[in-house]
Amino acid sequence: MEKDFHREFYKCPQCGSEDRFLEQLAGEVRERGLAEKDWKFHFQIVEGVVVDQTKAAAIPIGSELPGFGIMTDICMDCGCIYAVDLTRIDKKRSLPPAQIIPPNRSQRRRDAREQGPQIIIGNN
Repeated sequence: MEKDFHREFYKCPQCGSEDRFLEQLAGEVRERGLAEKDWKFHFQIVEGVVVDQTKAAAIPIGSELPGFGIMTDICMDCGCIYAVDLTRIDKKRSLPPAQIIPPNRSQRRRDAREQGPQIIIGNN
């Protein structure tokens, strides 16, 4: 596949309509001044890489991998969800996002003891 592969689709593949739901909503938002003129709105935006998960851990951080970007919208006439933009991209492998570990039960009890007694006022 070409490195600069990019395709846009302007008509529904099911019925041929050019009316798209999010595209029309975006027009209303722009008219009200709530969005920039060059912003694009889509039903779903997905990007990623195609890689064997069993080999992913061995790929060095910073390596470029072939990836994809897909943007979809919904046909206003027949309801078909279809790709309006397909792009081939190169993505650099990065560190996985840090995971926040919630406090365990004993930590929550310790925190509650340190706060002292609390008075709860409510309707009984």
